[in-house]
Amino acid sequence: MTVTASDSVKWIPFGALVLLTLTASVFWKIEKSREQPLRPVEEVMAQQPPPSAMEGKPAPLFTLPALDGSAVNLADYRGKMVFLNLWATWCAPCREEMPAMQRLADKLKGVNFAMVTVSIDKKREDVEKFVRELGLTFTVALDPDENVARMYQITGVPETFLISPDGVVMHHVIGPGEWDNPNIVAAFTRTAGGAPLQ
Repeated sequence: MTVTASDSVKWIPFGALVLLTLTASVFWKIEKSREQPLRPVEEVMAQQPPPSAMEGKPAPLFTLPALDGSAVNLADYRGKMVFLNLWATWCAPCREEMPAMQRLADKLKGVNFAMVTVSIDKKREDVEKFVRELGLTFTVALDPDENVARMYQITGVPETFLISPDGVVMHHVIGPGEWDNPNIVAAFTRTAGGAPLQ
C-alpha cells in the first residue's frame, strides 16, 4: 500500500487536534497546581512523618564503653526519659545540632531525663577531639562496630530516639533538631515528670 502526499495531508487536522488537547491538558494541570501549591518537604514530613520501625517498641538494650572510661548500660536509665542520639564526628548535621543538645541537657539537669549519645566513629581520638572542641558534657558512648546502629535500624546520622521512662521508643527523629527550642524543652520536661527549669 502506497501512502501519497494527499493521504498525509488528511491526518494533519487530527494531529493538530491531538496536540491542542495535550496542550490544554498541561495548562489545566498547571492551573490546578497553582490552587494547591507544593509545600516544603519539611512541612510535609512534619504533618505526615514516615513510619518508624522502632516507634512503640521496647528500646533495644545495650552496653557500650563510654568516652570517660566507664560503661553505658541503657537498662540503668529505666525510670528516666532517655534522649538517645546516634552520630559521628564527620557528620556536618551532627556538629550542627550538638550545641543545642548540650543546652537541652543543661536545662534538664535535675529532671528525670538522661542524654545518651552514641558515636559510630572508628577512632576514639576523633571523638575525644570533637567533644573537647564543642565543650560537650553529656554521656558519649563508643560504637565503632555500629552494633547499636544496627539494633536501632538507623539509615544515617544523626538519628535520635526518645525513650519513655518505661523503656519504649516514643519518637524517632531523623536529622538534626532544634533541641533547645522552648516548646521542646517544655514537652521533654512534662514527659520526664519534672518541673520546668528557669
